Amino acid sequence: MSIRLLGRMGAVLAALAILTLQGCATSADKTRGMRQMMELNRNDLALIEAEKHLASEVEGVMENMNVGLLRRLNKDYKGSNEAFELAKEKISELYTTSISQQAGAAVTNDESIDFQGYKFEQVLVHLYMAANYLSMGDIDSSRVELLQSQVKMDEWGEPKDETPFMRYFSGIMFEMLGEEDTATVSYRKAVDAYRNTKEKHGLNVPKTLKHDLLRMLARMKLWGEYKDYKKQFGLSKYKAPKTKGKGELVVVFGNGLAPQREEKVFQTFSSALALNIKVAVPDYPNPPVVLNKVRLNIDGKYYPLEIVSNIDGLARAALAEDMPIITTRAIARAVIKKKAEEEAGNQGGFLGQLAMMAVNQGTEIADTRCWNTLPQEFKLARVFLPQGKHKVLIEVVGPTGAVVDTITRNVSIKAGAKSVVSKRWTAPEPKAVPMQPVGGQAAAPAATPAT
Repeated sequence: MSIRLLGRMGAVLAALAILTLQGCATSADKTRGMRQMMELNRNDLALIEAEKHLASEVEGVMENMNVGLLRRLNKDYKGSNEAFELAKEKISELYTTSISQQAGAAVTNDESIDFQGYKFEQVLVHLYMAANYLSMGDIDSSRVELLQSQVKMDEWGEPKDETPFMRYFSGIMFEMLGEEDTATVSYRKAVDAYRNTKEKHGLNVPKTLKHDLLRMLARMKLWGEYKDYKKQFGLSKYKAPKTKGKGELVVVFGNGLAPQREEKVFQTFSSALALNIKVAVPDYPNPPVVLNKVRLNIDGKYYPLEIVSNIDGLARAALAEDMPIITTRAIARAVIKKKAEEEAGNQGGFLGQLAMMAVNQGTEIADTRCWNTLPQEFKLARVFLPQGKHKVLIEVVGPTGAVVDTITRNVSIKAGAKSVVSKRWTAPEPKAVPMQPVGGQAAAPAATPAT
């Protein structure tokens, strides 16, 4: 074999190695460090990682979703909404996926199709933006986000595409705005949404929501509907709470981390090629994480925190619904690539075929993109309290029954008004522990990040 041929083969093999290493880096691989920082409750460091990803994909929907959520967790509500707004605008642009992108996916991989998020993820952008505006005291802008989410879900017109918690959250917000008619409509729609999507997230209509709808129907003196819903809910003994001289505390708790898609590679027989081919598709390889229990303690008395959104279930159901078309496209792509390798061999010999194999190997990855900074679940509590100051403890209980973390809030309640406590938990708060003296002086304690 000549030196020139060896050199050409070496160059091709080097290209193969480089492309293989580059191609194997899935979205899950690239964002793993960010999620690990969140699992350590270092949302400040997770944000730094997310900002790096955004810098390389400024208009990326997923990148802006992650940055938006992490900025919120770091209490940068304005910056959070700026990122979410960019994600929202890009989603509108991508409402109809272009034919050219679909064609591109047939010869590269599904990541060549712009990510626009699943419908439940698109709706949750509005939820977080509304929450950010609420945190900034901009009630009118918060209302706009709520209305936009309602319009979006109504336009879809498919009960299975509803996001129940968004309907419920909207009702709570409309109540805060004093729009009782609109709040009642949202509660009704939320009840229907939970029923229509139960197979996706496994949740029944939350008891809290049942009480809220009955309370509003009683307030508006819609007694016929009130009696009908009491019968539907099996709450014949329900009585509306006495709220005179009281305000309401609404606690929203985001628990854990949404599941991360991973790459799954398998062999399947191709009748078109009469041989086995390798296919890469996204998958959720692990079952849902068993989360710590959470309980709400107000002034020494415990109140239930109820699961109102199972993001894990929604994510898995959305992928399962898409898997037939994803798998079909992946198999078709593998056939096209194998034929391209054969043609390259016919045209350029062994080196041509090897070069095409390098390209195919380097581009064949599964699309593991997802909004992977979301919580695994949302929990909610609504409690009417006397006017005045109250000590609120959110206690996270480990598998042994011991309290592993306590989030403390001092809340002022005003009669006739609503106060909101929103908290996200993935790990215990890092404690400021003095380090051992270095050079005769004590080192500075570790900083506690904003959450």
